Amino acid sequence: FVPSMGLFFISDLLGGAKTLLLGNLIKNELMQARNWPMGATLSIAMLCGCGTARNTNQATDSGSGGNRLSSSLQAYATQLLGQDSGMDPAQKATLRKAATSGKISLSDYKAAWSRYITCVQDKGYPRPTLKTYSNGIQQPQGDILPSDKADDLDYIQKKAKDLNACGIATVDSVDALYMAQVGNPNLYASHKEGAVDCLKRAGLVPKSYTVEQYEKEANAMGHAAPGETVNTTYDMKKPEVLACLAANGNVFMDR
Repeated sequence: FVPSMGLFFISDLLGGAKTLLLGNLIKNELMQARNWPMGATLSIAMLCGCGTARNTNQATDSGSGGNRLSSSLQAYATQLLGQDSGMDPAQKATLRKAATSGKISLSDYKAAWSRYITCVQDKGYPRPTLKTYSNGIQQPQGDILPSDKADDLDYIQKKAKDLNACGIATVDSVDALYMAQVGNPNLYASHKEGAVDCLKRAGLVPKSYTVEQYEKEANAMGHAAPGETVNTTYDMKKPEVLACLAANGNVFMDR
């Protein structure tokens, strides 16, 4: 949640014209396009998504020191099953399979996202567009409000709640487990530790790279003046970097 909301400066400085964090999109809608309803929709959706299924036994941006989500992927799957707050039978079945085998297949992961799309469409909304990363992770992209709903805050809030409910029912827990599987196999409870570990395992940063360096570089980019170049250890233009960060709490939107 925190990086998706606050670290929009990373893609502003290094991401080029093709990708941005969710924070960028909200900033642009509110401050540049003056599209208050869309900015409100994205903000509410972000808050709803982080206030329910993803607030327990999932990685966060607070804390460090090697704390783990669980002892294994099997145990993590069992934990997620124990948190059931409205999962559909198919999502439960996928988690039960993972609790036995210790992994989620790409086909099961994609099937969960397909059910999410169906759920959203069944509620009367347009088909969501998914962004796919090199590690298979998928993330919904933003959409455009119908012109007759642009100022309808009741509709905006209802849509955010409906999409959140679809996520809880069909994909949220499977998504959390798959992200850990492909980008945080050591199950670090801190997104920043998971991201650094992923970058190091992929050879995208030196083995000596530390969480402190990661935080320092992010802080430097956050305080950079407009147009100022900040040297960083990893290259945000590389798909593998985006994949590692997406697996550890960052949300990107295509322009």
